[in-house]
Amino acid sequence: MSNKATFKERLLYLFNEKRGQDAYSERMKREQMQEQKPEKTGKHTSAPRMAASGYGNRGASQTLSSMIGWIVNGGSAEDDIDVHGALLRKRARDLYAGGGLARSGPNTLSTNVVGWGIRPKPKVDADLLGLTDEQRDEWERNTLREFKLWAENPMCDAERQQNFYGLQQLTFLSMLMSGDVFVLFGMKENKRTPYQTTIRILEADRIATPDSNGDSTAQASETAGNRIIDGVEIDKEGAVVKYYIASHHPLMESSDDELTYTPIDAYGKDTGYPLILHVMTHERPEQRRGVPFVAANIETLKQFDRYMNAELAANVVSAMLAIFIETDSDDGTLGLEDAVNEDERVTNDDIQLELAPGAVYSLPPGKKVKEVNPVRNNSAFKDFVATMETIIGSSMDIPKEVLIKKYESNYTAARGALLDFWRTVRVHRTRFNNMFNQPVYEQWLSEAVATGRIEAPGFFDDPAIRQAWCGCMWMGVSMGHVDPLKEVNAAAQRILLNISTEEQEAAEYNGNDWNENIPQRKKELNALADAAPVQPNNGGGDRDEDENEDNGGSKAEALERYKIVRDIIRACAKLEEQEEIERDGE
Repeated sequence: MSNKATFKERLLYLFNEKRGQDAYSERMKREQMQEQKPEKTGKHTSAPRMAASGYGNRGASQTLSSMIGWIVNGGSAEDDIDVHGALLRKRARDLYAGGGLARSGPNTLSTNVVGWGIRPKPKVDADLLGLTDEQRDEWERNTLREFKLWAENPMCDAERQQNFYGLQQLTFLSMLMSGDVFVLFGMKENKRTPYQTTIRILEADRIATPDSNGDSTAQASETAGNRIIDGVEIDKEGAVVKYYIASHHPLMESSDDELTYTPIDAYGKDTGYPLILHVMTHERPEQRRGVPFVAANIETLKQFDRYMNAELAANVVSAMLAIFIETDSDDGTLGLEDAVNEDERVTNDDIQLELAPGAVYSLPPGKKVKEVNPVRNNSAFKDFVATMETIIGSSMDIPKEVLIKKYESNYTAARGALLDFWRTVRVHRTRFNNMFNQPVYEQWLSEAVATGRIEAPGFFDDPAIRQAWCGCMWMGVSMGHVDPLKEVNAAAQRILLNISTEEQEAAEYNGNDWNENIPQRKKELNALADAAPVQPNNGGGDRDEDENEDNGGSKAEALERYKIVRDIIRACAKLEEQEEIERDGE
């Protein structure tokens, strides 16, 4: 029995939905009754499927006229994603190089997720390690000092070009452009730092199946039961065991060296820790390679780019107003000629005519121009472009205002767009911290402990102890502020209500470290107190005691002035909020 509608039933459905559905139902009943009759052998056939119901009448319908032409062949993550990776990467990078929304999306996300760097703040588990608060603070300060020695020096880069924070930007942006990126750990001695740990960033194309010539392919591995999917080898249970690294970029045309592939174990056999990091975004289970950030919009972006180029070319041509001169007799000229000088021509094609602003053309005898109208009117252009920006931005999970860097709405709408976008930023930052920053930090800390630069008893003996020593917070750039005064007051209220802490608010407001702010503020307040004028001593008594009292009083007065300024700021904020409420009411 066939559940698909026949040609006759479909034809009836196009003219009359009820007649088509009735014909389909009647045929299904007849076939059902025939299959339920016992055969000569006395055996019954398997139970037939009933007529379509539920989703079968809607999204999974094979009879609805709107669904008949929708042909879909679903596949696994390997079929739908992994084997198409090479072509997706080429097209995504080409769109990025062309600018427009395909470049704005990845750059906007990279600027907000990474910015000028996601900084570490060690946070060890003092209770498990048996440390006092003073010992914990001292260890964290010393560890951060040592990490800066390594991270802020280009010696941490295997190519000796960028420091750790520059590599953060490169890694995240490359992941967005190509779908994934790989980070290979290494050891290389240098004269500038006591650390040999290096990280090498590998573009997605460098990881490929041997003898694939840069294409995304899947094949069986030499190890029985294992498979290699676009350079990623998995075992029978689907666990990643190896990566195959090309000796140079498979698409490099300037190299004559033979392209070879080297297998690298995913994890060290002795330590069990990663030897190579695979930074990507997963969309489906059993997915082995990443998807470029603009993959879902490649067709839309390309069509939109063609439309914009066509509009631009049309307006450029319209702007080149030309004058045509008609003659009744042959003046010896060849008719239409280029409007530019010979040395300014961009093509040698005699068929193509090069225009120029204010050009004057002589027409051959008997030739006339029917109409010359340089004015181009496309009233729907602005609305169409705005709609496309909204659709593409929503697909990227980036509000249109943020994507095109244009804020025309009121405070509430602009802040709402930023808040919505920053939920996306935090998701990407958390994932990036887990897949790149934290593993790199732990790799560096392992060398620091092994070489004795940092003391961490039990680090290599117990995984729980190691995890306690490796605790770290990662702080990046903040959201930015539409109305800083309102947001500062909101932060103060959160602190007063114990919803948040001063350390957390400092990190989220501008990425500062509260522990560094306090000593600096103390220094500034003392400087203000010392600069305060000393009142003259009109009374008697010991002069030294009066000076000591004046100095103490000056510091107290400086603190009091600080409190007064703070109260004034809060009062102004409340007044501004009240005025805004009144304006909204009007």
